Amino acid sequence: MTPKALLASALATTVLLAPWGAVPAFAGDDPAPTGGVFSPTYRHNTFERPAAGSAYTLAEWERDGWYAPSARGLEDRAVIDDSVPAHGGDQSLRVSYPEGEIGPRDSGGLAPFRLTPAREYYLSFWARFGADFSWGTTSFGGKLGFGLAGGAGCSGGDVCTGENGYSSRVIWRRDGRAELYYYHMDKKGEFGDSEPLRVDGGVVHYPRGEWVHIVQRVRVNTVTDGRANPDGEIEVLYGGESAALVTGLRLVSNEDLVEKAYLWSFFGGSTEGFAPAHDSYVWYDDLKVSTSRADICELGGCA
Repeated sequence: MTPKALLASALATTVLLAPWGAVPAFAGDDPAPTGGVFSPTYRHNTFERPAAGSAYTLAEWERDGWYAPSARGLEDRAVIDDSVPAHGGDQSLRVSYPEGEIGPRDSGGLAPFRLTPAREYYLSFWARFGADFSWGTTSFGGKLGFGLAGGAGCSGGDVCTGENGYSSRVIWRRDGRAELYYYHMDKKGEFGDSEPLRVDGGVVHYPRGEWVHIVQRVRVNTVTDGRANPDGEIEVLYGGESAALVTGLRLVSNEDLVEKAYLWSFFGGSTEGFAPAHDSYVWYDDLKVSTSRADICELGGCA
C-alpha cells in the first residue's frame, strides 16, 4: 500500500472535531517531514477520502483536520473525483463553476480554514483547469483555489485600515492570464492590487487540461507603537519558480498575523459578464500549508 493510501485508510477511521477557537492536535495531517511529529503549523490534504463521487463538505474537511466556521458551495459544488488522473494518488477535489453564475454563493466555493497564527506561511496546491474551461463571457476574471489572509480578511472593495486584516489570492484574467491579487493598507484603487505572474520573462497563462503547481508565501509586516512598518511581503511561485514578489507592504497595524488559509474560488467580478459561458471545472490536489519552506517538497524540501 502506498504512503498516500495508508494515510487515506487512517483518515477513514478518524473523526476529529473542534471548535473554531480551539487549537486542536491535527491528527488528520501528514507527519511533518522532520521527525514525524504532528505540527500545528503544518497541514496536508491529499483528497484520498471519502469515496469518489462524495461531496467534500465542511464536515469532511473537518475530519481531515481543516476547520472553518462556515462555508459556501461545498455541499453542491465540491466533489471528490477520480474521473481525471490526480496529481498524486487516485483522487482529487473537483470544484464546479456553473454556467452564468458568479460569486461564491453560486460559483465555486469559499471557506476560511483556521491556521495557528504565525508571521509567515507557505500555501501550496496543484490545480488543473478543465479541457474546455471558460475564462468568462464578456468580462474575464476569477479567483483560483486557495489564498492566505489575516484578521477580518480585507477584500471585496473594503478599505484596508490596518485593523480589518488583509487578503492575498491568485486569479485568472482573459485567456487564463495568471495574476497575484491582494488587499493591503496602501492599495491604489477601490479594489485590490494585482501583479502578473512572470516566468523566464514571459507572463504566465494557465493551461487547460494539465496540472500546475502554485505556492503563495505571505509574511506580515512588523508593527512599532501601533505604526505599520513597510516590511511585509507576498510572493507567488509557479512551477517552482518565483513568479511575483511584492515587498514593502503594510498589511496590518495591529497584532493580526497569517491566520486563515481560504478556499476562495469563484467567477467574478461583480457583473454577470464575468460568468462562464458553460459549466466549467477545476481540480485541486495536494494542498499544503506550513510555516516552513522545507515542508513544501516541490520547492526542494522533504529530502
